Amino acid sequence: MFLKRSSSGLSQKEFGGIIGVSGQQVGAIERLERPPTRQFAELLDGKLGTGDYFQELWSSTKLLGHRRSLPKYIDLESKAVSISHFHPQLVPALLQTEDYAQAILRAGFPPKPHYEVAELLDARMRRQELLDRSDPPLMRFVIDEAVLWRSVGSDGTMRAQWAKILERLDHPFMTFQVIPYDQGAYSAMEGGFTVLALSAVDSVLYSENAQTGQIYNDPQVVADATGRFNSLMAVALSPSASKSYLFDRRKEIE
Repeated sequence: MFLKRSSSGLSQKEFGGIIGVSGQQVGAIERLERPPTRQFAELLDGKLGTGDYFQELWSSTKLLGHRRSLPKYIDLESKAVSISHFHPQLVPALLQTEDYAQAILRAGFPPKPHYEVAELLDARMRRQELLDRSDPPLMRFVIDEAVLWRSVGSDGTMRAQWAKILERLDHPFMTFQVIPYDQGAYSAMEGGFTVLALSAVDSVLYSENAQTGQIYNDPQVVADATGRFNSLMAVALSPSASKSYLFDRRKEIE
């Protein structure tokens, strides 16, 4: 919502006047202090002529619980011109197979009923549609070697997961690198993060842990994260060496 309002040059009060709510309510939702309702999403789509855009966004994020910044992140992710993602423990969400993602979601705490897992799974899979757009973002993924050895689900799940990544590696807009064990200590071992470039001059950092997720747009914070990601690419195996390693790892569990 913030992007659609700011791109129009409208203040929160002016935008609220168009859709029939107060500027304070618009501000509270943009600051993630107040979660939007389905009725609010329907109101946005009706007043702005955006089809089902906000209703689908609400549906895909309504079960995110304490990670209240994730709806805004997903909106930014869909508009990014480049995505730089590092994770030391998991296959990135944009590359996960359905079975792998389902195993991750089922392992979450507190536990969720099956129907909620199914809805979250559907939302995660729909995020991957941006990889197949005619104008996809430039995507750079770096993972720790530990990700390749952690069994998530069955051996079949893992074989399918490695096969999916190998298939994606032929994508001209994507690179994938692995940081090997023998690298030893490196920056960002504490947790994963993502840098989204929204334009040539505008980027944000998204950092997430078991408790919460946070979006940062402070230029210095984002610049530090960009430098950190560049350092990770420097110590990782090259894209071609990473592809060979991944191919060998898949053969080991066949």
